Amino acid sequence: MTVRESQLGFYPCLTVGGGMPLVVLAGLLPAAGVAPGLLRGQHERTAALFARGRQVFYVNRRPRMPRGATMAEIAAEHAAAMRMSFGRPVDLLGVSTGGSIAQQIAAEHPDVVRRLVLISTGCRLGPAAALVQRQVAARVRAEAIPQACAVIAADLAPVGPLALLAGAAGRLVGPRLLGREGLDDMATMAEAEDSFDLARLPPIQAPTLIIGGGRDRYYETSLVEETRRLIPNCRVEILPLLGHITVLSHPRTLRSVSEFLSAGQSSAPAPGPRSGPGAQGSNRGCHASAAQMSGYPRRRTVPGTRSTPQLPRRGCS
Repeated sequence: MTVRESQLGFYPCLTVGGGMPLVVLAGLLPAAGVAPGLLRGQHERTAALFARGRQVFYVNRRPRMPRGATMAEIAAEHAAAMRMSFGRPVDLLGVSTGGSIAQQIAAEHPDVVRRLVLISTGCRLGPAAALVQRQVAARVRAEAIPQACAVIAADLAPVGPLALLAGAAGRLVGPRLLGREGLDDMATMAEAEDSFDLARLPPIQAPTLIIGGGRDRYYETSLVEETRRLIPNCRVEILPLLGHITVLSHPRTLRSVSEFLSAGQSSAPAPGPRSGPGAQGSNRGCHASAAQMSGYPRRRTVPGTRSTPQLPRRGCS
């Protein structure tokens, strides 16, 4: 399949496949955007996973996020991009941190989501995930970039001696491979996600599928079940032998996602990305626009959310 660079509203994205649109939100990675570079291959492979019978719009977080951005603001920006592109509800899939953003979108902007898929994510982060993200972001803010890279690399390896070796390698090589801007953006996203808690948001209305791994050390099964109880129309599948990363590309995951999204699918023509003067739609409930991509001009308080300073979290998803 050919993967193309495209736009989702004002978001750069990768597009692949054809058919009904599926917006895929990436996890927390040490580089923003989808431009050619260190992570481009990973972006393309992830986008292609779900492109059988679907037109996938794969979105990674945008560069130059303003420090102090909140999950509500990030979700509103994504929702505005979806309204601009499609003008009607479409399917949304979020992976790990992308799943946190997807939940916030579905809860606060139900008009843009038809069906919701959450992979390796939950209603909030567990203790292990929170600790790693806080460690990474704190080191980035302290300009201790080698130490931040060491935490990211160690977090990707299995717990034990391999993690120590990976951390040492990350400390040496990471600063040469990872740009400072991408790490700053990663810290901003982690700080925003730290206060994410689905229990504080309006109930998600969209039919929802959650797929998790029984060996996921970031989103334990008990947390996934807690998430299920918070979403009225939700079903959960746990793959008992898989961990946080391996769930995404497993054949059972791909089959379950395809079957779930096909259920209740309209026979109406598939909505494609819109362009032109009328493409922005109503942008109801959102203050984000293309002109505001360099920063958020004002804060919006969501009832029931915390307004205390937010701490960073997991270094990598």
